[in-house]
Amino acid sequence: MNLDKLLKTISALLLTSSLAVHADDEGKPTKSKEPKLLPPAVSLDTGLLLQPVLTLPDFTYEKFAAEMSTVGPEKIHKEWTSPVVALAKHPQTNPKGLTHDEVKAYMTEVKQMFDEGKANPVSDVGLISTQEDVIRQPMLNHVAAFSNDVVRAYLLVQRTASDHGWSYYSIVQDLTAEPKIHYFAELKKDGPELQATSCYKCHSSGPLAIHPARGDLVLDAKLLAAVDKHIAEQPRSEFYFPPDNPKPPTGKELTMKFCARCHNDDDGDRAALFQLQSHAIRVMVDFGYMPPNRHLKPEEVAELKAFLEHKPKP
Repeated sequence: MNLDKLLKTISALLLTSSLAVHADDEGKPTKSKEPKLLPPAVSLDTGLLLQPVLTLPDFTYEKFAAEMSTVGPEKIHKEWTSPVVALAKHPQTNPKGLTHDEVKAYMTEVKQMFDEGKANPVSDVGLISTQEDVIRQPMLNHVAAFSNDVVRAYLLVQRTASDHGWSYYSIVQDLTAEPKIHYFAELKKDGPELQATSCYKCHSSGPLAIHPARGDLVLDAKLLAAVDKHIAEQPRSEFYFPPDNPKPPTGKELTMKFCARCHNDDDGDRAALFQLQSHAIRVMVDFGYMPPNRHLKPEEVAELKAFLEHKPKP
C-alpha cells in the first residue's frame, strides 16, 4: 500500500469509526455514552519536569502514519464497534487465582490476535515515553485492550523512531485473585517473560491511560478515548513481582492529601505512590492529568517538588 492510499484509508476510518458500545469485565458489549476526545498534551510549566518538553516539530503526521504502518496496515487500520476485544470464556467455573501458565497463555493469545488482525489497536506516539529518564525521541506505540470473565488484558507493540523492529509487551489483570493482581511481561520469541522492576517505576497501579505527544499523532482519536475510559474504570489490583525481579527500594511514600486521597494502600482507588515513581508523577502532574479533577496550587507543586527531590517541605 503506497503512502497516499494509506493516508486516505486512515482519514476514512477516522471519519467513520464511532463508539456504539464498550465491553464490560466479561467482554460483553454494554451501552455507553461516547467519551470525550482527549485534548492535545500541553505542559502547565509547573517546573516539575527535569528536561524541556519534546514537541516533535519535525515529526509530521505523514511520517507518523508511515512509521506506524510498518507492522502491517491490514492489522491496524480497521473499523470497530467495541474498543475492547472479547476473549473466550475461561474453561473453569469461578476460578480462584490464575496460574502463571494461564496468565502467559492470555499474553500469547492477545499477541496472536494482533498478528492475525483481530485486535483494535490504538496507534500513537507516547507522551510519557518521550520524556525525562526514559528516552528522548519519539516512541511509537500500538495499544490494544481485551477482556473476558476472568481477565483484563492489554498488548503494547512498541519501538522508537530509530529502531527497525517492534517489541511486544503485555499486561494481564487477574480478576479472580483476591486481591486482584496485575502481571507484566515482555513477549519474546520463546514466550512471555514476566518482569516487574523497571515496569513498577511507572505502573505501580497497573495499566496507564494513553497520552499522545500531540493531538494529531494518533490514528483513531475515538478509539483512544474509549480505551482510556476502559483503563480509568479498571479495578484496584496489586503488582506481581517475580522472584528474579523483586520489588526495588521505593523511597518514602507520598502522603500528601491531594495524591494520597486516591493513592494509598488502605482504602485508595489506586496503589500508594513512592519517590521511586518520581518520573510518572512529574509528567502526569505537569501535563495536568493528575489530580484528575483540578490542577495543583503553586504551594502544592512546591511541596510535591521537594518530596520528589528528597528535600524538606518548603
